[in-house]
Amino acid sequence: MIAPLSLSNLITVVLAVICLSTILPQARGNVVKIWRLAMPACLAMVVAFILLASVFDADLATDAEWLGALLVGAVAGRMRGWALAMEVDQASGLMRQRRSADGTIAASALVLLALVDFASAALRELWIDPQHLAAAAALFAGFLGSRALAMAVRTTRLPHHELHTA
Repeated sequence: MIAPLSLSNLITVVLAVICLSTILPQARGNVVKIWRLAMPACLAMVVAFILLASVFDADLATDAEWLGALLVGAVAGRMRGWALAMEVDQASGLMRQRRSADGTIAASALVLLALVDFASAALRELWIDPQHLAAAAALFAGFLGSRALAMAVRTTRLPHHELHTA
């Protein structure tokens, strides 16, 4: 069963696009404020929760699939967050990671999932079951969230470098 097109479908797409746009400066290797690590992760979790809320026939298996995907993504994100090369300016609260595509890929996948949900609702044709869409979104949200948390923890332990914003 699929719900008709609603404002929640549009909000999901908008939030996923904002998530992608907020992670791009990090992925390009730009200097960013440390607190900005949390923005894409929080937006990704909101997208994952909205897609989970769109599941009508939720049962224990659906919830387990969503939670399992979240945990798998969190483990992968933690490993990636600890492996990324970074420079930190503790005095200014700035950081720079080396160029990497992992965050951009995860955020782009969230945009794609949100667009599939939007198109399915608009056309009233089920392309992918909502529980699988929600689980895939949870996988990428878990990745981005755990990656950001690992990077934030690492910023307190890395040696100081002078960084300047452009």
